[in-house]
Amino acid sequence: MDNESVYIGVDVGGTKIMIILAAEDGSIKGSLRLDTRSADGAEITMERIAEGIKECCKSSNYSLQQVKAIGLGVPGPLNLEKQEVTLAPNLGWENVPVIRMLKERIDLPCYMENDANVAAWGEKVLGAGKPFENFIYLTISTGIGGGLILNNKLYSGAWGAGGELGHTIIDPEGRQCSCGNRGCLEAMASGQALEKMAREAAAREDGEGLLALSPHEIDGKTITDLARQGDPAALSIMKEITFYLGIGLANFVHIFNPQAIILGGGVMGASDLLLGPVEEEMKKHLLPGFNGRLKILAAELGDMVGAKGAAMLAKEFQG
Repeated sequence: MDNESVYIGVDVGGTKIMIILAAEDGSIKGSLRLDTRSADGAEITMERIAEGIKECCKSSNYSLQQVKAIGLGVPGPLNLEKQEVTLAPNLGWENVPVIRMLKERIDLPCYMENDANVAAWGEKVLGAGKPFENFIYLTISTGIGGGLILNNKLYSGAWGAGGELGHTIIDPEGRQCSCGNRGCLEAMASGQALEKMAREAAAREDGEGLLALSPHEIDGKTITDLARQGDPAALSIMKEITFYLGIGLANFVHIFNPQAIILGGGVMGASDLLLGPVEEEMKKHLLPGFNGRLKILAAELGDMVGAKGAAMLAKEFQG
């Protein structure tokens, strides 16, 4: 391998860690996927990330000397001043100094951002967000995260905790959220909420299709497959999800007046069931003048979006 410089992007999720090597243009030169195993604790997780970075470089025929910077996308909220994860319920992390821990293991420039923020930046640089100066990125997976691109810049807030759109409260009497509040968008419209509603329905009612299944047989794919087949119970649950997503998006549009909303994450594997109904529900709640040219789009970068965005953010920060 020649002396080509690369950037490393690391996307830390609740179940998996994705590590990539990316060239200046964002093309992937190598990748490695690890199980998160968050129960092992933050120290062991960061040790495994450091070893994974070294392994990814070695298997891709790059040396660490060719790496200009490392970008890390982690669940938040964060404290960017202290370079800490303030709270990541899905990882069991609280006040974890991830950058210090990584730099103790790999002596390279390291940068961190919220995982949804790095995904938003990935879509801005390489994906569906390229045409827009102002857009909202929402990732709908196990939970719901948000990223804001305002005036062509990533918005992180006063100390790095901005854009926690999944924890906006849309129903104060709604479901308990992992953050401790009730009725957060994440608690009402995430992949986890989708599965929970379906299992509760199957446990309390008899019937055909979804309602004939035992709760342990139900996952997101089962629900969306049955909805496509016209199963009434599955369709009813999807309708509830789109109802809350539509309300949430209307609130965000009123606050930020974006050119576009880009939806990503695992749940968007059912974009055929979601995009149209969510847009229709959102429009019911918008004030006059907020529709116009607003676009609702599916993200383009797939499950690599976080790692790609983290690598491109490292490039941006490193200059």
